[in-house]
Amino acid sequence: MLDVGVIGGGPGGLFLARLLLMRGIAARVRVCERNPLGATFGFGIVFSDRTMSALRAADPETHDRIVAASRSWRDMEVRIGGREIRYGGYGFTAIARRVLLDILREQAEASGAQLDFLTVADAAELCSEHQLVVAADGVGSETRDARKEIFGTEIEQGSAKFIWYGTTAPMERVTFPFVKTVFGVFAAHTYPFADGLSTFIVETDEEAWRAAGMDVSTERSIGPGGSDEYSQQLMEEVFADHLKGHPLLVNNSRWANFRVVHNRVWWHENLVLLGDAAHTAHFSVGSGTKLAMEDAIGLADALGGRHGSSRSQVAPAVDPAPAFKSYEAARRPQVARTQGWAAPSMRWWESFAQRADENPERFGFHFLTRTPAIGLAGLRRRHPERIAAAESAFVVEAGSSERSAVGALAPASEGRTPHAVAFPLRLGERVLRNRMVSVVPPSSGQADSCVAQALAGNGLVLADWSRASRQESAGAGAGVGPVSGGSKEWREAVRDAGRNGVPLGAIVDCEDVGKPHGAPVHGMPLLVLLADRVDPETFGRTLAALPGRDDDRRLLLGLHCPAGPPTREETDALSRCASAAAATGVVAVYLRLAGHAAAAEPTARAEEDSWTTVVELADRLRTASGLPLIIDAPAGWALDAPGHAADNWPTRLHTALVAGRVDAVASRQVALPPC
Repeated sequence: MLDVGVIGGGPGGLFLARLLLMRGIAARVRVCERNPLGATFGFGIVFSDRTMSALRAADPETHDRIVAASRSWRDMEVRIGGREIRYGGYGFTAIARRVLLDILREQAEASGAQLDFLTVADAAELCSEHQLVVAADGVGSETRDARKEIFGTEIEQGSAKFIWYGTTAPMERVTFPFVKTVFGVFAAHTYPFADGLSTFIVETDEEAWRAAGMDVSTERSIGPGGSDEYSQQLMEEVFADHLKGHPLLVNNSRWANFRVVHNRVWWHENLVLLGDAAHTAHFSVGSGTKLAMEDAIGLADALGGRHGSSRSQVAPAVDPAPAFKSYEAARRPQVARTQGWAAPSMRWWESFAQRADENPERFGFHFLTRTPAIGLAGLRRRHPERIAAAESAFVVEAGSSERSAVGALAPASEGRTPHAVAFPLRLGERVLRNRMVSVVPPSSGQADSCVAQALAGNGLVLADWSRASRQESAGAGAGVGPVSGGSKEWREAVRDAGRNGVPLGAIVDCEDVGKPHGAPVHGMPLLVLLADRVDPETFGRTLAALPGRDDDRRLLLGLHCPAGPPTREETDALSRCASAAAATGVVAVYLRLAGHAAAAEPTARAEEDSWTTVVELADRLRTASGLPLIIDAPAGWALDAPGHAADNWPTRLHTALVAGRVDAVASRQVALPPC
């Protein structure tokens, strides 16, 4: 049996010690904790029903003790604009962090663990003394940071500010109040974890934080165990209507930025990372405690076989490398999935202030759909009235409840609101009859009558005269040169669509504006200017170079979406482009997928990840610019099966439109039906 050293006496380290000894995997487990016995920071910890099931399967006795000391609820509530909007069908269990640590400490000691408090561990020494060492020393792990090149550590810092409080205010469920102040908008995540006690986490953006003077109070509160008293008093005033006379409780309560931790590998020789030392996920989708305790189960399973309960049943090898590999292989996909949900959720909380004036029902729908964890079908099952209310608010804001020319598209669900793409959209003074846009390359390869027929039902038709599209058409043997204007027949077909009442536009590269290669800008009421970067000066030069400038023409900004997940720097740069263009009179933004990726057919998981990334970026651009946002979607998406139970393309697009992340859907006309 193994001799194990654990650095960090938090929930992950204590639970691992319990499991290793209880299952007979280790003969000795020594836990080194730098803080004194009983010291803890924070208030309540939340576990999902799935996590509680995992704890019960791994250690029924510890699970039962946690349940007996916990509070459970199934609803959550969003409070904004004077409304309290309830969402049911969720399962949560919360417990005081101090109580959880007491239970885990007692369970570990009962199993024979050696717990050394006020002990600063030296990882190198422990690795020489024990067969294996587990670094469970948290997000600021000194053990990991001293070996960051070996582990490949990367840490991303979020832009929002947050601070942890407790409160005696009566809270019956997880509640999210949003409050507008003269400084900016503040929001809280609050939930009960014991009788008369609730966690109360406050978030805001840096602008509001500085405007309220809390940057100064944060500097003054720096010190071991100190709390920001000025912020405590100010937040009691901000959330007075929700606290109802109760105070905010402090425990090392100071403003911070959330840190997202990634490691290329989780182990080296006989040292392995666990919990926040290995990875973090934003608290808005769970907790580090949840992940750490699930890691403990995974590592114990890998070291000694699943759920071994007798010492005689387990004979682990002295070399821990195979077990470490198995542990990482099993846990990394689960952690990656949680982090995949947490990333857009964290960024949602970084920008919620810019959406605080939206319709409350649509704001709540936007909040519910900030991650892909639950699809639209699942949300309808949990709270159909709330989803219907969000769809109704969308219809009202669209200005019409009547079906348009695309009424044949399948509705989101039978008997409910038609697909959101069927409703009108205003672009400046022009109103599109629906939100379906066709982007047509220089040559369709089919007869002009077929093109006109296929385009007749759209809200907008864009002739794609960008260099990439012309080169692609030429490469496909369509007989279109890099600066050609397309065939006469094709151009006439597009004109026919215009004569049938469909607004027309052209997509051109900013660099090509004013060059004499026959780009069809004359007579086009809409013009999409594709740009890699935009600022008022360069965009102004592009506008001045437009030939045949018509006062009735309206301009759209076209931006290329990065081929992979955009970095924070790329997202910020694109947001600045959109904001700068909005100041020049642009009426909409068109987010164009790199390499026409919208026409591809990736795997289901890659498709989900890609869609989440693109829609999140679109949402950021829409929020930053205040302009309608058009986004690429796969060609033929409307022919997909209705989205009753599956999270397919019609469902995804309907969700994005109702939530207000995008405003119209563009599809490349790569194949047309026979006439």
